[in-house]
Amino acid sequence: MNDDPTDEPRPGQGSDPDRPETPNTLPPNTGNTPPPAGGQYLPPPGNYPPQGNYRPQGPQGGYPPPGGYPPPPGNYPPQIGAPGSYPPPPGAYPPPPGNYANYGNQGYGQVPLGPNPGRLDVGAALSYSFAKFKDNVGPWLAITAIVWAVSAIGVVLIFASTFTAAMAAADSGDTTFTTTTSGVAIVVTAIATFVSYFVNAAYVRGALDETGDPEKPSFGRFFQLTNVGQIAVLALIWTVVSVVLGFIPFLGTVLLIAIGFLANFALTFLIDRNQSAIESIKSSVDLTVKNFGPMLLLLLLLTAINIGGALLCGLGLLFTIPISVIATNYAYRVLTGGPLSPAR
Repeated sequence: MNDDPTDEPRPGQGSDPDRPETPNTLPPNTGNTPPPAGGQYLPPPGNYPPQGNYRPQGPQGGYPPPGGYPPPPGNYPPQIGAPGSYPPPPGAYPPPPGNYANYGNQGYGQVPLGPNPGRLDVGAALSYSFAKFKDNVGPWLAITAIVWAVSAIGVVLIFASTFTAAMAAADSGDTTFTTTTSGVAIVVTAIATFVSYFVNAAYVRGALDETGDPEKPSFGRFFQLTNVGQIAVLALIWTVVSVVLGFIPFLGTVLLIAIGFLANFALTFLIDRNQSAIESIKSSVDLTVKNFGPMLLLLLLLTAINIGGALLCGLGLLFTIPISVIATNYAYRVLTGGPLSPAR
């Protein structure tokens, strides 16, 4: 007995109990809409599966249209490899924004790095360094002015007082005091030499960015030093060598100049390639010896320029020191085969 008081067929059962369930029972034709060919109406809206042996796809049982799924609404990026995904635009994708040296010799949105000339030309090094300094004169003048002022005041005050005390002790015949003041001078010189190496490291940091990065270094960039521990070791080595050779008249000065020439790139290798102090000295000596002639000519010319700057009451050093540092790092880039940022 049927429990349904209406005794009507339930939706989905149909009028014939022996026939399989047909959830899409055709509605009666009211006469207003002619049936389509074949006598069947389209299924009502919704996720009803069509007739036939199709395998449902997707979590809702929907069916993909021919050619894959359409992209979802909104700014969602398509999944690479998924059906219906869009191919990437022609060309390489740009790198993400950030502070990086280069991307295939080109920073994102920056001026591309230029090719390496392959040989060191002294005239090209000077013109390149002058152009770079002129284009970014603010940070270079700022750091040089600070270093120049502090160094000048410190050297004048400390050594003037030490020299005056030593002369007074010598006139009075106080040999003990003379020895003491001489020892103070040595200690002060050692401290100044050690600290000056970190100043040189700041210059090298800025020059490496100036010659090998599409972006011009800002003032703060000069103080973002890396490998600080090895910089301290290298500074200590140079300080000890300077103090020891300072006790040897004339010959000690010649040896100090020769060692400084051979180790000219030690600090650059240490900062640029994170080498140890000993490795950087070896790398510098090897690079300088292999390019002895061009490097000797360049450093002699830079020495003459800085002497001329010092003769102008020292004020000329505000310009000659940055140009010398940039020119030296230009030589480093050329001789090591690295990319160069173009002279602006």
